[in-house]
Amino acid sequence: IGIKLLGGHFPMDLDICKAFIDDANDLRAWIGWHVGNSEHGSNIEGLRDAAQAAKGKFLHVAHVNSYCRGQVSDEHSEALEAIEILKSNPNLFSESYLSPLNGTRIIIKDNKPLSNVTATCLKKVGCTPDMAGMQEAILTGKAGVLCDDGKIGKLIFGQQGVDYWLSKETAATGCFAVNPALSRFLLAQAKRSDGSFVVDCFSTDGGCYPRNVIVENGLLLVQFGAITLREFAIKASLNGARALGLPNKGHLAAGADADVSILDFDRKKAYATIVNGKVIMKDGALLGSGTGIICDKRGEAYLKSRGIRTIVKGDLCPENIEKRFVP
Repeated sequence: IGIKLLGGHFPMDLDICKAFIDDANDLRAWIGWHVGNSEHGSNIEGLRDAAQAAKGKFLHVAHVNSYCRGQVSDEHSEALEAIEILKSNPNLFSESYLSPLNGTRIIIKDNKPLSNVTATCLKKVGCTPDMAGMQEAILTGKAGVLCDDGKIGKLIFGQQGVDYWLSKETAATGCFAVNPALSRFLLAQAKRSDGSFVVDCFSTDGGCYPRNVIVENGLLLVQFGAITLREFAIKASLNGARALGLPNKGHLAAGADADVSILDFDRKKAYATIVNGKVIMKDGALLGSGTGIICDKRGEAYLKSRGIRTIVKGDLCPENIEKRFVP
């Protein structure tokens, strides 16, 4: 179905990244890139390189705010440049998240972080990019360790966090509060000349990290006046559905899937969730069972043979993605 390049974490030479983009486009396969390469990292310079490498071809630029953390200049200038890069390259599909937290592997190997992003974050919070620095960051609350008890994933800090991290022999995931509010705000509301959004969607990590704040922070943007409630629905739901080839999702209309999120605007919380016409969550209580999997036509028969509900996506159509929805 597609591939994601983890350049920010595990960089490759730029020509290799470009070859992946070319091959994916030839196959009409999805390609995403946490930008960064062996010359320029997960920053605004890496974003410049990614736009040049794509050269008009489809590319999903993952979580744009990761490249606007003030590593090269200041976060305001970087956010404005990122906006201009995306405006000038409509072939780039993008999203940004609304949480101050990032997510990264905090594995230490040979006294160095395995991920370049982790090394950069340690330097940003004033810690050395090594075993001692990672331990200090957790101990002082500058980094949290993700602990999943099978029901919920939460961040733990201090000595408890260090002990858990060491018990996993550092093979854990963590978060740093490195996403500035200014760049998050600018990227969330920026628009093109036709009124469509520069950054196509709000994003999260599907529950893996405790930073799923699209509802909370997205509705705060509405309350502030940065976007309308209709625009919130477009960025939180419709644009993603359109890009993934899911025409029956992201909107309420005759024939659309009966998938609905009911939000409490005053509390900035999700009150209820309806999936396939059934209430699966109400006021925090989980009521559903089973799951559905988005797949292409090749996976439909196999999943159905296992009793799993399928949602069959359409083929990737970069031309439709470039015809952005105008609120």
